[in-house]
Amino acid sequence: MATLLAITIFLPILGSVALALIPDRDGRTSRRVAMAVALATLACSVVLLLAFRPSVEGPQFSAADKATGHYGLSWVGHDPETRSGPDIRVAFGLDGLSLWLFVLTSLLMITAICSSWESVKERVAAHYGFLLALQTGLLGLFASLDIVLFYIFFEFTLIPLFFLIGIWGGPQRRRASVTFFLYTLAGSLLTLLGVIALVVVHYQFSVDKTLTFSIPELTQGLAALDWKPWREVGSWGSPQVLIFLLLLAGFAIKVPMFPVHTWLPLAHVEAPTAGSVVLAGVLLKVGSYGLLRFNLGMTPLGAQACFPLIASLAVIGIIYGALTALAQTDVKRLVAYSSVSHMGFIVLGLFSLNQTGIDGAVMQMINHGLTTGALFACVGVIYERYHTRSMNEMSGLWNRMPLLAFFLMLASLGSAALPGLNGFVGEFPILVGSYAASPTAAVLAATGMILGAFYLLWMIRKVLFGPLKEPATDGHGHEPIASADAHSHDHDQVHPTSSVPPIGWHEIVGLAPLMFLIVAIGVYPRPFFEQIQPATRAIVRTIEAERQMAYEDEHPQPVQRVRRRGGGGGGTTATKKAEPKKAEPKKAEPSKKGEESKANTKSESKKAPAAKSEPGEASSIEKGGR
Repeated sequence: MATLLAITIFLPILGSVALALIPDRDGRTSRRVAMAVALATLACSVVLLLAFRPSVEGPQFSAADKATGHYGLSWVGHDPETRSGPDIRVAFGLDGLSLWLFVLTSLLMITAICSSWESVKERVAAHYGFLLALQTGLLGLFASLDIVLFYIFFEFTLIPLFFLIGIWGGPQRRRASVTFFLYTLAGSLLTLLGVIALVVVHYQFSVDKTLTFSIPELTQGLAALDWKPWREVGSWGSPQVLIFLLLLAGFAIKVPMFPVHTWLPLAHVEAPTAGSVVLAGVLLKVGSYGLLRFNLGMTPLGAQACFPLIASLAVIGIIYGALTALAQTDVKRLVAYSSVSHMGFIVLGLFSLNQTGIDGAVMQMINHGLTTGALFACVGVIYERYHTRSMNEMSGLWNRMPLLAFFLMLASLGSAALPGLNGFVGEFPILVGSYAASPTAAVLAATGMILGAFYLLWMIRKVLFGPLKEPATDGHGHEPIASADAHSHDHDQVHPTSSVPPIGWHEIVGLAPLMFLIVAIGVYPRPFFEQIQPATRAIVRTIEAERQMAYEDEHPQPVQRVRRRGGGGGGTTATKKAEPKKAEPKKAEPSKKGEESKANTKSESKKAPAAKSEPGEASSIEKGGR
């Protein structure tokens, strides 16, 4: 299975290289090669999903070094005897946190390829080549078990998406691609400093002094670190809080959290449909995955210390994103701001620092990828036919394309967390978990949930229902023949059915699996939670263990007093030795039962006040009675 995992990760990049070498003028061969590679990658991902064992907490499908027992194969030299040199390894594996994100990446790539099947007509091979390269970056990122490997894939994902937005995007594509690249790069450099600091702290203060970059080993080693300042998080300058903030800088931009979200709406609006599907469906989860894997897994006390700040920013993002989405008339911009709001829910669930909230957050990562990816794909179908996304220029599309209307409505209701669909089984545990951490934050977040249902239902009503109203087309639904202002007051204009092509087979293939999962997760989410919970339980145990260690460091006196009472004057040995002696007289009780019961009754009536005043005198009373 380790070999299959490596093949799954690097198969798309091999397809990307093949597309660069195959001559193709009309783009048909490129589309077919890209689809074949994406289907093969999805098939391999499904095999890994079926082989995954939910009962195992640690990473699975990883090749192990038989000599050292470490994950993966040695990349940068390390001498196990002298323990000198950095131990950087090519190590891949999947656990409950990364499994479904890995499969989701493979699934949404099918949707992305299908959504650009006819819309991309220039540089087709390059377009699909960048998509497949982006897929390898995302798959490698989620499967990486080494920090250096994780960071390489983390940075690699910037390059394909930068070109996808910059070449095939909208009128402001250059500004959008540069803004996206600069924001993410700046945050990534701060995250790199945080990662280096984690490795150095573990190397200097761990027992074995190993310079390891293994994510599982660092997670375990930092949790058991015998360095008191590591657990002192009373100030912003404490080591764990400072490293937490460095890690947060890069991952918060990827999420994106308020107020570093400003690059996202522009990138979504200007990106081609395939880029928006992958960006919203998977790339945003890189940020929340990093928060879960590094911030919560390695610096949990920093997360606890910064909870008021993070919860405030998450709630502001939820409400701000919902209100801004409500003010939009562009469907794609509305969905983009809805992503800001829904990702705020995920952050709030993660930083509740309890099992329920974290489970809901991981589940919502999957749900958001499905619903938002489907929404962007549906918007792409509309834009390809009308070349507009303005809700003021269209209505009643149910009459023209009923199947598309069904897909758009189901994805919107799933995003609105309608009970019975996937969004509900993610957002409800988040609210329950966050209420346990902060009732105020949970109540305010619930208002964002209400606003989300409001703007999504408003969008459905405007676009799908009412009298049929379409922008003027040339008879093929590809070019507008008049400006939007010329038809802004024509509410009853109806075009012939032949003017707009129906939803195509490739669009159905891209959307149908997402619709199935939206319903399946909402109806029966148990298998998904069973695969997620072992990994989330391990993180919660790490959080509780560090909390306990920090408490013992801050309150050493009560713990020592308890021990001294048990051990003072040989008390500990006395109690340990007295326990078997207490059992021996009980065997003799049948012969002296009457006499002992009378003596005990008299002694209890006379010495009851003394027994209340000092619990420790119970043993002396028993000895006197015996």
